[in-house]
Amino acid sequence: MKRPDYGYVKFSLIGTDCEEFISSAMEDEIKIYDIENIDKIIYCKVSPSDYIRLFKKRRKYTVRMRIEEKRGIRFKLYKYRNRYGILIGMLSYGIILLLCSGIVWDITITGNNNISDESIIDFLAENGIYAGASRKDLQLTVAELKAMLYFDDLSWISIENEGSRVNVKISERIINSDTGLPAGTPCNIVASRGGIIKEAEVYRGTMLYEIGSGVAAGDVIVSGIVNDGAGHISVNHADAKIVAEFEEEVSFYQEFKTYEQKNTDETYTKEYIKLFGFTFPHNINEYLDGYTYTSENYEVKFFGIKMPWTRTVVTGTKNETIEVTRTVNDVKRLLEQKLELYEMNLLKDLTVVDRDIEYQRDEKGIKLICKYTLQGNIAKQSEIFYRNEE
Repeated sequence: MKRPDYGYVKFSLIGTDCEEFISSAMEDEIKIYDIENIDKIIYCKVSPSDYIRLFKKRRKYTVRMRIEEKRGIRFKLYKYRNRYGILIGMLSYGIILLLCSGIVWDITITGNNNISDESIIDFLAENGIYAGASRKDLQLTVAELKAMLYFDDLSWISIENEGSRVNVKISERIINSDTGLPAGTPCNIVASRGGIIKEAEVYRGTMLYEIGSGVAAGDVIVSGIVNDGAGHISVNHADAKIVAEFEEEVSFYQEFKTYEQKNTDETYTKEYIKLFGFTFPHNINEYLDGYTYTSENYEVKFFGIKMPWTRTVVTGTKNETIEVTRTVNDVKRLLEQKLELYEMNLLKDLTVVDRDIEYQRDEKGIKLICKYTLQGNIAKQSEIFYRNEE
């Protein structure tokens, strides 16, 4: 007979009526299994509830029953029957889970690049969606409509409630400065800066300058007003790529003697719990002057279930102000690093044809002056405003 999954009692039988006792129990639909006869002692297993029935039934027979083994959750819990703290804790945990199942525990945001998580969280909080809000009071559709009006860069938003979590899915508008005005908008191509035209690819419109000509910032290079030669004038959406060569100058200054902040080996840590926008203890934000702080957030799980609060560990590192005196070569290296960062970030879309670096030294420091000869696309679309008279 198959053993029940909820536990069992293994007992021994000794007496003259053992066989009759077992047969009578089976007739009463008491399930007895794993019956063994070892040295004239019968060993059996029954469920805990059937053992109680057997124990009452034994009085009619000449048998003696003795428990040999007990297995099951009911026997394990019985050991803690007088430990009321465990019972209270389990009841409290159940009540907390029941209450928390009706509130928002977490908010996840995906799909955003230009719109920050903080601005979205603040907007949702203003519209009643925040960690700790009642799920039945959420107005998700209303919040979606308001978000479309509130965020200019928003193309589409979906706010979904899945259990105790709110998932915000976002699609932003594609902003590409190279695209310029929408297709069909009448416009000219003007110079975004002055220079000498080296290359030109005209996709639509009339080129007004030849290769090698010089232009000033704001000059119309490609006109969107086209004359077909038969007296018909049309206003079009001009489009072109105009590569020009131009000069640019940039300078950086670095002193020999500076005062800088340096981290020491003196550190301290403190922890706090963040729950529904509140921190415990509340004075955790009282930071000390002269320290640099870093923080790490950790999820809290209980029996594999993510809790609605997070544990944050803040580490403070004491810093001190030190005087740094650099040599001429050290200062030049720092200036060259600044120049390299400038080129990586601000000149990444341009071609450096030539550059001339000059150093000017005074009593306090050194000034780096760099004169560039650059090539790049100077085409910029400028809308044409006209009156259509028929």
